[in-house]
Parts: sequence; structure tokens; C-alpha cells
Amino acid sequence: MEYLKRKKTLILLMIIVVIIIISIVVALLLLTTSNNGEVANNNTVSEENNNETEAEPQINESKYYNITNVVRTYLGALDKSKYILSDGTNYSEDESTKESIYNLLSTEYIESNNITVENVYDYVKDVNENITFVPLDMRISQGQNVDKFLVYGNIVYMDSQDLEKVYVIVNIDNTNNTFSIEPINSEEISNINDFKFESTLNTIEKNYSNTYLNNNMSDEDISKEKFNNFKLLILRKSEDLFNLLNEEYRNKKFGDYNGFSQYIDSNYDRLRTINLSMYQVTEEDGYKQYVLLDQDDRYYIFKETSENKEEIFLDTYTVDLPEFLDRYNGADDEYKVGYNVEKFISAINDGDYKYAYNLLDETFRRNNYPSQGDFENFVKTNFFENNEIQHNNVEKQGNQFVYGITIINKDNESERKNITVIMELGEETDFVMSFSIDE
Repeated sequence: MEYLKRKKTLILLMIIVVIIIISIVVALLLLTTSNNGEVANNNTVSEENNNETEAEPQINESKYYNITNVVRTYLGALDKSKYILSDGTNYSEDESTKESIYNLLSTEYIESNNITVENVYDYVKDVNENITFVPLDMRISQGQNVDKFLVYGNIVYMDSQDLEKVYVIVNIDNTNNTFSIEPINSEEISNINDFKFESTLNTIEKNYSNTYLNNNMSDEDISKEKFNNFKLLILRKSEDLFNLLNEEYRNKKFGDYNGFSQYIDSNYDRLRTINLSMYQVTEEDGYKQYVLLDQDDRYYIFKETSENKEEIFLDTYTVDLPEFLDRYNGADDEYKVGYNVEKFISAINDGDYKYAYNLLDETFRRNNYPSQGDFENFVKTNFFENNEIQHNNVEKQGNQFVYGITIINKDNESERKNITVIMELGEETDFVMSFSIDE
């Protein structure tokens, strides 16, 4: 009897053990299935990600202009005219001078071209006058310690009106704070986005020529860079600058590059004397914007649609910019009339007679200025070269507004003329106007 009890107990224990083992096995199977499912899903995501084009790392503005300064340092070192002593001795061929240039080049570039200190001038640009560099585009290939930058821009010859396109590789060692240069034959590149390059360097040894300064640039610093670079390019009628203008804007204001070139010719004396007077930096929806003003309160707007990609506007009246449009739409009619008068006078100050002429009421225009040339001649005779507006009074008469202003010669503030503007507001930002100069 006792034996049967023990046997039953043993069988019961065996059954419990079997049940536990089966439960563990089932749990493991479920867990494995679940993990396999997760792995499969992860693999699917990974494959999907691999099928997508990986976004290129972005270059912030401080880095963009720090790299620009490296290129300027390199190009400045090539200028043989700077190695002339007061007695006329030129030491550009001295070994120490050539060695300083040699030390700026990357070890890869040196080894692949068998460059020595003696033959270094055979592998770099021949420069014999004062130059600077204006950046236009930049790409990056990130490495573990060394980042490689492909830089495109214009060499600006300071003693002439010449520009020259140039591409160059800049390597930056983020650990040693050093740089090296790899010149590129510009004929090898038709589009910066199509050129393949990869960071493969592990380190850049420090020497007396290649220290990299990683400066954190302020909004003021960047505003000055943008303005000065713009001035260098527009005085030389840069096609690259023309292409940087917002497409709608440049088509309306200039039509084509010839119109742009003629605008520069007509305004050359003014453009060569412009200086940055004020700046404002704003973060808009999806872009950053630099609004720069010169000493005559003319606007130069740099709208950054993405990192290192920007659109430029040279005034606020040719196209309706969103921030000005929002202010206009939210304003009363008197403000709109005053703002429209500002646009008219701004166009005259810019020598944009076509724009100002097209603002005139058709009947008034036909009776007084049958051609744009007639209007242009009248303005040149009766307005000042640089007009400042003093807003006086406004009165509504039916559908029209009678607006009194005084224009002041900014070059001689004692010279003033009173003008009466008659304006009719249309849909959205449209309006027509006529005017008379009070005797």
C-alpha cells in the first residue's frame, strides 16, 4: 500500500515536471518567434533606410566662413607680389617661402604628385597680384578625425574687375586643429554636387603654416561677410551672383543677365561706395533671413532656404516678400498708401524707372509721359539722386487718396520739394497713382 502511494506521488511529480518543461519550451518558442519577428522588422527598416539617399551633413555658418578663411589663407600665400621687399627684392622663390606653401598641402596630394619644396609652384596656382576669395558653395565628407570640404567660389582680383572660378579641397583635423589643402583643376568639375570625394585622412600634423582657427562667428560677423562678398561680386558683374538672386525677383527686375549687367553699369558709382550700416537677423518659418541696410537705407536681403543655399533680393518692392506682405495686409488704407509711396520713391532712387513708370495711372502716363524715356528724363531733372521721404498728410476723396509728401535731398538736406500723390488701391497689393510737384 505504501509502495502504491509512493508510486502515485512519483508519477504526479513527473507529470508536473513534464508540464513545467513543456511550458518553458513553449515560452522559449514564443519568445524566439517574437524576437525573430522583431529582427525581421528591423532588417526591413534597415533595408528601407539603405535604399534612401543619406542626407549630406550640413555646414553651419560659422564653419562655412571659417573654411572660407582657410582658402583665403592658402590663396594669399600664393601671391608672389606680397614677397617683395622695399628695395625691390622678391623672395617668393626662397626656399622658406616655398616651404610655407608646401606645408599647406595635404600629404595625399604631395605623395600622389611627387611634390617637393623645390617644385611646389608647379602644382599650385600662379598668383602675382592681390586677391581674395568669395565662397559660393560648399560640401562636406565627414571622417573620424578629419573632415574634407569641397569648396567652390570666385577668386577676386582686387586691382582689376576680374573674377576666376576655383574649386579646392580643404581638410580639417578636428583633434589637432590643423588643415591641409588639395588644389583641383576646375575643368574636372562641371557641377559641385556631382563631384565624388571622401574623407580618408586620419590626422594632419601641425606645422608653422597650417593652424585652423575654429571661430564662433556672431550675426554681425556673418552679416559683414555677406555684405562685403556681395559688393565684391556685384561690382564685377558676377554671373554666380545673378544666379543667386531669387528667380521670380531677378526675372521681374532684370529679365536676364544683360539687364542685370546694365543695372550695375547705371548704378556703379553708388554700388562701389555702399557700406553696411544696419542689419537684422530673423528666424522665419523654415528659413533664416539677413536683412542688411547700407548707408542710404537700401535693402539687401539674404534668405537662407537651407544650409549654405540662399536667395538674394536687392530691394523690398519688386516682389511681395512674405514678412512685408503680412504687415501690408494687416494695415489700414493710410498705411498702405504710405508704403506704396515708399516703393515708388525707392524705385526712383534705384534708377528702376521701368518699375516706377508702370505704377502710374495709364491715363496720367499717356498724357504726361508717353514713353518710359520721357518719364526717366523728367525724374532725372526734377527729383534728387538720393531722395528721402517726409510723410505729411493724407486725405481720402471718394475711391482715391490724396497724399502729401516732401522729398529731401539726402546729399544736401536743405534741398526739398513738396509732392502731391493721388493713389487708388486695387486688389491685394495692386495700386495706381499719379503725382504733381508743388511749385
